[in-house]
Order: sequence, then structure tokens, then C-alpha cells
Amino acid sequence: MIVDIIFLVLLLRQLNMLSPSSLFALCFLYGKVVYKVVNIVSISLLMIFVLWLNYEIGKNNRLSNKGKDEFWNKESQANKTRKVDISNLDYISIPYDRLPMEDNPDQTINSYRDTILSHSDKKILNLSGFSNTDLKLKYGASNINLLIEYDNNYTILVAILHKWGERLYMEGYQREAIAVLEAALDCETDVHKTFELLAKIYKEQGSHYKFNLLIDRLSSSSIRSKEALLSKLNR
Repeated sequence: MIVDIIFLVLLLRQLNMLSPSSLFALCFLYGKVVYKVVNIVSISLLMIFVLWLNYEIGKNNRLSNKGKDEFWNKESQANKTRKVDISNLDYISIPYDRLPMEDNPDQTINSYRDTILSHSDKKILNLSGFSNTDLKLKYGASNINLLIEYDNNYTILVAILHKWGERLYMEGYQREAIAVLEAALDCETDVHKTFELLAKIYKEQGSHYKFNLLIDRLSSSSIRSKEALLSKLNR
């Protein structure tokens, strides 16, 4: 419509049917029409946006409330779950016979060894894939504090094993570093840096067989972000 008006104005002007003053008035009228049209469109778009935003907020609130209700229902059920025997769970055993236990000139290395030794009488479980609610549902609410303790023991264990192995490697004790890092694998470590450092050492030694075993082990594990780690190791 606007294009038609412009075409008509130009045509009339060419035929000398419009004086300059009439042409100015017509253009002014055209400007007012355009201004009103733009205002109407803008207001309409704004109203549509407000309605859409209000709908999305309401939708998110409903989903949030539903999620909260489901969580508290699950938590309530978990708190009522009876105690289950946890004495036969898959506890982690530290392979002390394979670890370098002799004193080292580096006291930091010795401190890592001593921390691992302090775990000899502790129960260790990798429960990183479970929430506290899941644990209570599966093993009973009265076991939750023990399970959290056992999981904390695991977290400390794999973190210190990595630091120990890394320190040995940095100080030139490559054989001992491999022993510690491989022990971490046997303790079901989920520390990405442990896999990365072992892969680096195997490559430096040209030990393709051990590197491939490491990749196979990682592939069959349930470690988080496994695909990204595999991609990084295979570069």
C-alpha cells in the first residue's frame, strides 16, 4: 500500500497535477500514516512478546513446582526406607604390595604415602553416581552417614594417589610413578588427570601395549565425560 502511494504521488507530480505545497502536504500525511502503522506494529509485537514471556514463566514455574514436589516425595520415601546390610558391598582394597613404601628424600612424597597408609583400616566405596536420596532409598536412611564417610574416603584416596604419582614422575621416579598411578586404576579412580598422566608416560616409553590396555579400560568404565577423555588421550 505504501509503495502504491509513493508511485501515485510521483506520477501526479510528473503530470503537474500537484503543486509543491500540495506535494508537501501529501508527503506529511503519508509520514503520519507510516508513523501510525509503525506504532501499531510495534505495540502488537510488544504485546505478543509479553504474552509469550508470561506463558514461558508460568510454564517454568509449573515445571519447577512439579520437580520440587517429586523431589520431596522421593526424599520422604527415602527417609522411611529400612536399614539394609551393607557389609557385603564392593569395597575398594588398596594394593599396598604394589606401592613404593620406602622412604624418599622428598618429604612431600613421603607425606602422600603416609596418607594412603592411614586408609588401610578404612572402608572405601565409590558412590559418586548416587545422590544422598538415592543412597537412602537403596540402603536405608540410617546408613547414610556411613556411606557418605566411605565415599569421602574414596575421594581422598584417588586424589592423593594421583598427587603421589604425579610428584614421583616430576622428581624422576618414573617406575614408582607408574606403580602408584596403576594402583589408582585398580582403586577405580575417576580422576581424569591420572589417565592422562599414565597415557603420557606410556607414550614416552613407547609402551603401545599398555597404552592400548589403558584405552580399553577407560572405554569399559563408567567414568564421567568418558568420550571427551578418550578423544583427548587419542590425539
